[in-house]
Amino acid sequence: MLFGSLDEKHFVLGYDLGDKVSQISYLASDADMPETLSVLAGAELYNIPTVLCKRNDVNQWFYGKEAVRHIDDGDALPAPDLLSSARAGKPVMVGDCEYDPIALLTLFVKRSLSLLSLELSLDNVDAIMITTRSLDHRMVQVLNAVTSALELKTRNIFYQSHKESFYNYMLYQPVELMHHVILACDYDMDDLNVYEMTLNHNTTPIVATIDDSSFDNLKLENSCFPKNAALYHKTCEKLDDEFLTIMQKVCGDKIISTVFLLGDGFRDKWAKRSLEFLCRTRRVFQGNNLFSKGASIAARERIKPSEHSGKYVFLGEDKLKCNLGMKLMKCGTEVYCALLDAGTNWYEAEVSIEIIMDPSGILNVEVTPLTGKSPKVVQLYLEGLEKRPNGTTRLRVLMHMNSVNEVAVKVQDLGFGELFPSSGKTWEQIIEL
Repeated sequence: MLFGSLDEKHFVLGYDLGDKVSQISYLASDADMPETLSVLAGAELYNIPTVLCKRNDVNQWFYGKEAVRHIDDGDALPAPDLLSSARAGKPVMVGDCEYDPIALLTLFVKRSLSLLSLELSLDNVDAIMITTRSLDHRMVQVLNAVTSALELKTRNIFYQSHKESFYNYMLYQPVELMHHVILACDYDMDDLNVYEMTLNHNTTPIVATIDDSSFDNLKLENSCFPKNAALYHKTCEKLDDEFLTIMQKVCGDKIISTVFLLGDGFRDKWAKRSLEFLCRTRRVFQGNNLFSKGASIAARERIKPSEHSGKYVFLGEDKLKCNLGMKLMKCGTEVYCALLDAGTNWYEAEVSIEIIMDPSGILNVEVTPLTGKSPKVVQLYLEGLEKRPNGTTRLRVLMHMNSVNEVAVKVQDLGFGELFPSSGKTWEQIIEL
């Protein structure tokens, strides 16, 4: 699908779905950088509390800031922990009634997407990228169930972790910010998550990797700053000391070019000594919509890749870190046939091809890591393959990934028309990466 059209503006969305708050950014077909949806016109209020509640004694539901207000007023019952409840898959009690957690999360996402109506029509959305702090097999199942229930018009719906959204955000930043290590510090007044992005400029394409670490030294009671002035000042000093210690340890002797301070935890200007340290020879930025913006950039790159997609590749924990392929004969010449590409999310990696098999009965799959490990050839022995004249053994080779380190291969004998009917035989093997 082409991104946009000549006579109508189209959009891609980045939806950051968080345990506490969510955000929506959008990127127009005629724009270079994304915008983030504000919950209040004219203000930079991007956070939509990931909260849903049901009004007392009435089947009326509220979401976001309105839900928080009704819960505080005591006239509504909260649906607890929408995201973690959906992951757990167990029914949720709201008052005396039991609800499907996927249905509740779907209702929240649907209501929050309706906020976009003042900015754009969902009919003109070409792709949506949903980003979450971490993305495992269970989270993919949850998101598949939610997006299926939403019945969105676009079929271009993708998922990725905060790490990859950080990477995508950096793709659209000035090149001088990309020379050395880049840090993103995300603090929500509970946990501090530090993402450390490293670029290997000695490879082609340039390989980006991101390590993350979590710290609970900055956890605030009730996830908020105290209202008492003396206690507030003391809390700020303690946070500054703790954060400075963490940053000195993280930075060490690394050459760090850029630091992003993300999340509501940095809104109160307490990081004074820490900032003095970080701003020495580094550029420091503050904000809280990097992940949703990065997700919208990723959505555009999926449907209309830019020059960046050829220059860089991100090898995250969800990514296939090897190229898999086979050498096949084509018009009398041996050619390399790519099967699975490094940089693909493991849960999206799959391929199906048909080949004409040589008499050996052995398929050689070449595995070429992008992580510096040595390439290897994995042999698949097709025991019991029927003997047929050369060029008349047609096979279907299917591959998908069970996990980030495990490729499942299935080979089917297709026969060769009416001359040689299929034997119905299949061969299966697991390739450990």
